Amino acid sequence: MRAQDSLVLNEVRNALEQAERKLKWFENMLHTIEAAIWSIDVLNGQFLYVSEAVTGITGYPPEQLVNLSNWSNIVHREDLPLYKAWAMKIGQGIPATSEYRIYHASGEVRWIQARIMPIVDECGQVIQLDGMMVDTTATKEMEAQLHRSEQKYKSLFHYNSDIICELDLEGGIRAINPAAEKITGERLYEADLNFPFEEVFGGDNLHKLTHHFNLAIQGHSRHYEVSSRHQNGKSFQWSMENVPIYVNNRIEGTFVIARDVTAHKQVEAAFADREAQCRRLVELSPVAIAIYKDGEITFLNPAGEKMLGVSFEGDSYRTNIMDWVHPHDREFALERMENTLLNGYSPPGEYKIIRADGRVIDISMISIYDSQSASIQLMFEDITVRKQAERALLEGEELNRRLIELSPEAIVLHKDYKFVYANLAGLALFGVSGLSELAGESIFDWIHPDFAEEVKQRLQHIYARHCVSSLVEQQIVQADGTLIDVEVIASTIPYKGDNAGITLFRDIRERKRADEDRQRTEQSIRESEDRHFRLQTSLDRFSHDLFGVMKVSHLERRLVKEVRDVLGTDHVKIMELDSSQIKLCELNETEDGYYLKIGEMKGRSKLLCIDEKPAALRITSIRVWLETIARYASVLLDNFLLIEDLTKELEGTVGQQIAPTWLLRLLFTLSENERKSLSQDLHDSALQEQIVWYRKLEHLRLSSALPEEVQEQLEQIAQGLLDVIYQIRITCNELRPPMLKEAGLVSSLHALFEFTQLRTNYSIRFHPAYIEHALNDDQLIGLYRIVQEMLANAAKHSSATEVHIGLSSSSCGVQLHYRDNGVGMKLEATEDSFNSMGIYGMKERVRSLNGTIEFRSPENGGMAIYIGIPIGD
Repeated sequence: MRAQDSLVLNEVRNALEQAERKLKWFENMLHTIEAAIWSIDVLNGQFLYVSEAVTGITGYPPEQLVNLSNWSNIVHREDLPLYKAWAMKIGQGIPATSEYRIYHASGEVRWIQARIMPIVDECGQVIQLDGMMVDTTATKEMEAQLHRSEQKYKSLFHYNSDIICELDLEGGIRAINPAAEKITGERLYEADLNFPFEEVFGGDNLHKLTHHFNLAIQGHSRHYEVSSRHQNGKSFQWSMENVPIYVNNRIEGTFVIARDVTAHKQVEAAFADREAQCRRLVELSPVAIAIYKDGEITFLNPAGEKMLGVSFEGDSYRTNIMDWVHPHDREFALERMENTLLNGYSPPGEYKIIRADGRVIDISMISIYDSQSASIQLMFEDITVRKQAERALLEGEELNRRLIELSPEAIVLHKDYKFVYANLAGLALFGVSGLSELAGESIFDWIHPDFAEEVKQRLQHIYARHCVSSLVEQQIVQADGTLIDVEVIASTIPYKGDNAGITLFRDIRERKRADEDRQRTEQSIRESEDRHFRLQTSLDRFSHDLFGVMKVSHLERRLVKEVRDVLGTDHVKIMELDSSQIKLCELNETEDGYYLKIGEMKGRSKLLCIDEKPAALRITSIRVWLETIARYASVLLDNFLLIEDLTKELEGTVGQQIAPTWLLRLLFTLSENERKSLSQDLHDSALQEQIVWYRKLEHLRLSSALPEEVQEQLEQIAQGLLDVIYQIRITCNELRPPMLKEAGLVSSLHALFEFTQLRTNYSIRFHPAYIEHALNDDQLIGLYRIVQEMLANAAKHSSATEVHIGLSSSSCGVQLHYRDNGVGMKLEATEDSFNSMGIYGMKERVRSLNGTIEFRSPENGGMAIYIGIPIGD
């Protein structure tokens, strides 16, 4: 029996342990769920069981809630009637469920759903309450949000100003809001929804509407625009979007949201037109306009580009406006920018900017702050000219004041025949130390009585009318009684609301003395001009006649002739003296005349003697001319003596043979060197002296006011001096042709022909051909001199009206051809006469170049010369 009891007891224990384990499992499971479960012994007021979720939901420990009165304290005040009704029903033993709000221990309001099942005894008294409670706050909030969303949807759908149309997957209309009727004016809302969708938004847009509908049911939503015209004649432009409708992550249709943008488009078009007009005005505005934002120039109109010297689109330039402002004005410009940001506007301000090309200009700028775009609009114009004019005006006023104050001419302001003001020169002219000695004094007290009536009449005319008097001469009386000759001119000038006069006085005492000196000087200049012209002509003639002269006797005869002609005396001769101590080319005076040493030969001096004392040699310029022509003759004489010695030596060695070509080349080289030396002497002496005289004459013309007839005479004299200077330069060029080697033979001959044409009566026809050979210095100067001699012979002997000169080359050399239509000449009679010097010189010059020369002169007239110059390798 005990064994059986023991077995039963074990089974009971095992069952109890198993039940405890299950109970423990259930308790753990209850603790893990969010619902709160409890059981209360009503009679003892104790929890038989309570889950931890009670504390999680209420925030209070279970022992505080075991008393039902404590529970009622956490119920929301607004839900107490509901709670009491529910509690009364439970107290009657009726199970009930209620949903109400409680105050969480944190003070937060929470929704709970509670169900209590009361347990009653056999008397019907509630002895135990088993309950379950769930926090439904989140659910309530979701419901409230859903409700609000539904309300919003209804409001958005029914009251939205845009058309909202719901389409099914087939494109059929499920619903359309009242905005469609309000916008289009056609009955659509609550009407038969079987009308075509494109009826609202235009049949012409069917393709576009279908395309975007298909995109929407594929899950893509894009904005697009269409236009429509309705039966009532109204036209609309729509901005549309098809939005997919998702139900359980599936697309069940689309919403078409259409906004009427007709007015907006019209405003946009009008705004675009207005913007285009404004932009056009800005672009064509003569005022520079720029927009400055975030430290950069974001816009610059063409006037601004022109003013700054940049291209806004194409150039890389300084974008910060301050980089353009001159450093001296940057602080002022920054202050104006700050003022614009603070006050929204800055009035016109002036400062300097530096253009892209570095030029500084003045501008006037207005700046306006645009708060909408957070930018500063700048309008500026170039006022450089105006500023320059203002500065010029101020400087002009100051200059005028200073000019009057410091003018060397006496300037007097007078009114009612009384002194008002006199400048420093005026005070000095009247011999006073200060203005106080003149101010208020009568003008006639300072005028010589002989001129008083004339001055009075002139000033009456000045005071009465706005005019300028003529320039007159009169006399004034200084403070010490000294009479002064003055030149006077007066003019009307406004002064204190009335006419006054301003008079300019010029002391002409020096000018009158200068007039006398000038007359004497003019006579001297005229004589000098004539003299210099004659002397220059003499040098020119002498140098021309010596071209080709190769003998001392010829030189001596030509020198004696020239000296006789210029000095006007026949007592001129060449003689020799044993003395060698006489200085070369220096004029020496004796009791009976003058002599110059022009050369020396074998210890004996060759002298040019003048056996009387002509008055001309007392003039410096003639003495200079005599020494110059003697120097020229001296140089040639030395060369000729050397040539004669060499010739005699050669004749002694080679018998009757002619001079070799190398000797000719040497002689011509020496001659050219001497010509060059003489040209330099003429340039450095006679020419410079003429220039000095010309400058003195110009200074005289400009230094004082001369009568018109004197000015004309001086102008004629000046022109004569210029002609003399020109003649000297021509002589220098003939003695040594300039730039012959540099410019070439053809160009130099062209210049020679142009000059010769001005002095001769025949015309020159030059026929040059390409010269394929490079000519050396001897060949260049030789050909040039030969052409010179040809032209000289044509002018002296041929009486030709037309001269032809040809220049060409071939493989063996250069050919020079001459032909004229003159009288011709007998070649056999020109072998050793003075007039044949040119022919002889040409022959010798050609021979020195190893060339050939042929003369032809038909009986019916004319002259032809053929010259060939070989060009060696």
